[in-house]
Amino acid sequence: MTKKILTFGALLAALTFANTKANAQAVSGTVAVNLILSDAFSIVLGPTPDVTFTYASAADYASSKTVAKTNHFTVISNKPYSVAVKANSVFNTISTTTPPLSAVQISVDASTITGATYTTATLSTTNQSIASAASPTIGTAYNINYAIPTAAPLLAMSAGTYTTNVVYTVTQP
Repeated sequence: MTKKILTFGALLAALTFANTKANAQAVSGTVAVNLILSDAFSIVLGPTPDVTFTYASAADYASSKTVAKTNHFTVISNKPYSVAVKANSVFNTISTTTPPLSAVQISVDASTITGATYTTATLSTTNQSIASAASPTIGTAYNINYAIPTAAPLLAMSAGTYTTNVVYTVTQP
C-alpha cells in the first residue's frame, strides 16, 4: 500500500474547493417583461406613383390600355386588413368636356401575395374595395394595374391633359 503525501498547497486547494462547494448559494431576481401592443397600419407609396395614359393616335383609341405599377405601394398592418381606392374628385374639365371616372379600372395584380380576396374597382369618388381580408404583414408591396378597357368613354373629349387624384385607404376590422 502506497501512501499519498499531499503538499500544503494541494491540501489547501482541496479544502478551499470543498468549502466553496459546501457554501454555494443562489440568489434570484424577477423582472417583468411587458409587451404593449397597439393597432398599427400604414400605406407608403412607391417611388413613381403617377399613372399616365396617352392617346396620341387612332391605334391608341382602338385598343384597351393597361398601366402596370410594380411596387406601387407598401402596406404594413399588424391585423388582417382591406384596401380600398377612390378618386378625390372627378377629372378636370377642358372646354366643357370631362371624361368619366368610370373609364378607369384599378385592380391588384395577381403577383401580389397577401392572402386577400381581390376585386377590380371601377374608379369613382366613393371607396371601392380592391383587396379584402389580407393577412397581417410587416411590409407587402402591391403591384397595381390601371386599365381603360375601351376608349369609347373618351370619344368626343377635347384634347388636353385630364387629371384626378386616386386615394388608397387601408382599414382594419
